Amino acid sequence: MKLGLWARRECWTLTFRGKLLIFGAVLSLVVLFREEGYPFLATSHRIDSDLLIVEGWIPENVVGQAAAEFTRGHYRQLLLVRHAYGSESQTQYVDGRSVQRDYQASLLFDYGIPRQSLGVLYYPAVERDRTYHAALATKEWLEAAGMLGRPFNVVTAGPHARRSWLMFLKTFGNTAEIGIVPLTDPEYDPKHWWRTSEGVREVLGETIAYVYAKFFFVSQ
Repeated sequence: MKLGLWARRECWTLTFRGKLLIFGAVLSLVVLFREEGYPFLATSHRIDSDLLIVEGWIPENVVGQAAAEFTRGHYRQLLLVRHAYGSESQTQYVDGRSVQRDYQASLLFDYGIPRQSLGVLYYPAVERDRTYHAALATKEWLEAAGMLGRPFNVVTAGPHARRSWLMFLKTFGNTAEIGIVPLTDPEYDPKHWWRTSEGVREVLGETIAYVYAKFFFVSQ
């Protein structure tokens, strides 16, 4: 008596050779990502400019590198772009000679950045797409100051560089030439990032974030 509870079906399955081929392909991708993942994310593309944009969230241990880039590149102006919290967090520009109680700005001063060369641009803090909002605030400030077409370099932390560059390029479009300068986190070796939890966390996290920014992000 047949109850219709089972049936015989044929299906395709991988042979040993097929499994070996797939395993080899996956292993090759893993090795390629291990060797090329960090260099791809921490891309570097300096342009000739006298304006340096520094993302204000960069870790304290790389601020000195940002100051060194300012000196090395003979920039005339450094714009520190930072988010601000609180009910009074409106987009505003503060000249370096008037900056008070800003830790990142104080560090830059300690590293030799002249007060007359530094300005801080505060923008309202957001929960998502922070890099985009930083780029948007920068664009709006440059436009209001009559400097929208001015070329500039963006300084950011290591593997965040590819995403920062992408967001600034998307935000500015063809209105300005933009370069990118990555800073090296001393907490891990970028050539062997997979050997430390800090390196793995940053590279994998930035890979996912870059894929989102590249293929799924829609400007508001």
